[in-house]
Amino acid sequence: MNRKFIISFCLIFLFFFFSPCFKFACAEDYDIQQFIPEIEELSSLNFLFAQYQQDVQNANKNYYREKENELIFYRYKAKNDETLISIASRCSIRQDTLATINSISESKEIVAGKTLLLPSCDGLYIPLKPENYFELLLSSEQADNINEQTIKVKNGTREFYFLPQKKFSMSLRAYFLNPGMSMPLEKSVLTSAFGMRISPISGKWKMHKGIDLAAARGSRILACREGLVKLAAKGNPVYGNYVVLKHPNGMESLYAHMDLISVEKNQKVTTGQTLGTVGTTGLSTGPHLHFEISQNGSPLNPENYLKK
Repeated sequence: MNRKFIISFCLIFLFFFFSPCFKFACAEDYDIQQFIPEIEELSSLNFLFAQYQQDVQNANKNYYREKENELIFYRYKAKNDETLISIASRCSIRQDTLATINSISESKEIVAGKTLLLPSCDGLYIPLKPENYFELLLSSEQADNINEQTIKVKNGTREFYFLPQKKFSMSLRAYFLNPGMSMPLEKSVLTSAFGMRISPISGKWKMHKGIDLAAARGSRILACREGLVKLAAKGNPVYGNYVVLKHPNGMESLYAHMDLISVEKNQKVTTGQTLGTVGTTGLSTGPHLHFEISQNGSPLNPENYLKK
């Protein structure tokens, strides 16, 4: 009997007697920093990983069958070639679950060499004290789902509310995948926000799918992020001269009412590259940039994604 087998057997034995868990119905504070088994390898040959996969499967089944459930934690030190998404895929646990319990605010964050917590059930961990803009958005979105019965989890110095099976909203997922887009103008004034407004053209209530940034005519319009020019069109009756950029993960940005366009369709652009200049073409009452962001065709509020 080899040494690894003996060690794995002992860890599993200890796990069944000392591993931390709680019922979802429990509203008491819960401290993760107790004995937690550490998985050495995400391989079916590893006893602890096989046990973890079984715990994940059982937890999700119990939740959807409305049975009393428990949450069990494991630890895992990420290897050099692993990412958050590859670990989530291997563990059959959602990326947003791993991200929130491990205080990861963007999908591209390097996790290699870091020790991560692996929970047994999907859900979101909402920080009681948000530490960055992403966590502020997360807390704001889920505020209505938190009450005095919500489970509170402590991980070191940080405390979280655990919301079983909750997922990132479309806009939060977009921010997680594409954090911190750059401003499309060096100097501008916000003159019209995202959302319902009285149109300055028709005088009627209408959805404004972007934001309006007033700037001097001829000011440089900059790519908010690297991407591919999907469209560079002139003379549109509404947008006038405008450009659409295609970004990773189904996100697009639109720049309208331009004077000059300095890029072409299918051209690759980098963050901050000049796309053209501010104008007043199309349905416009004065020199400004109409700027939109969308995720898989659905409009998002650009103010939530731009670096101020």
